[in-house]
Amino acid sequence: DDDDCATCVTLGINATVSSPVLPLRQQIADAYEEDAFYAAIIRYLRNPTADTLAKLTRPTRDAITRYDLDGDLLAYAIDTFDTPRVVIPADDDLRARLVHEYHDAPAGGHLGREKTFAALSRDFFWPRLYK
Repeated sequence: DDDDCATCVTLGINATVSSPVLPLRQQIADAYEEDAFYAAIIRYLRNPTADTLAKLTRPTRDAITRYDLDGDLLAYAIDTFDTPRVVIPADDDLRARLVHEYHDAPAGGHLGREKTFAALSRDFFWPRLYK
């Protein structure tokens, strides 16, 4: 508020108010609830019954062995020799955050398109990741 700002100016305080960023793991887990496709897979993996399996589409049932849970995160592996990767639900903000962290952030080394894709695809999976 204006009184607080006036006090800061008078005291020579330079402060920035920022909103906390949700930890990545929690942001991913929360986003699954908004993605009906992955939410159904998680429901099945948490309670693998004939009923929860029947609620999945035929292609999803055929690929269900590729999915597993790692705590609250859904993991995906193409085959048994593939390293499981964290599934990223259909959340544009979350995907943009990951691309930013892997491409633009100082720790990412400002990688180009190909190296950013390679780095992301080692850790994460989402349909059409390359696009």
